[in-house]
Amino acid sequence: MTHVLIVDDEPLLLEELQDSLELEDFEVSTAGSVPEALEELKTSSFDAVVTDLKMPKLGGLELIRHLNEVNYQGTVVVVSGHGAESSREDAMALGAAACFSKPLDIEELISVLNQNF
Repeated sequence: MTHVLIVDDEPLLLEELQDSLELEDFEVSTAGSVPEALEELKTSSFDAVVTDLKMPKLGGLELIRHLNEVNYQGTVVVVSGHGAESSREDAMALGAAACFSKPLDIEELISVLNQNF
């Protein structure tokens, strides 16, 4: 079973993504911030990380940089509610497999995750 970590500071979006992915037989863990995600990454192994780009204090780019530093081999998908195209380009340059805008099309996310597993 594919284990996915979802990182977003919006609790409703976390719950919606978790429910949707679990219906598609993904194992899902969630984190409400990058520091929380870093703790999850210390204790669990994930096949994919889905992260919001803009969050208080540390954002998705910092998380991707950390994943690169520890040679993370899974898939990274970025979700952004903000129109900063340069940040999305930065995320892709850092190795993100895909970048989506909010509101997120869950089917597109599932498709990207399924393509990689």
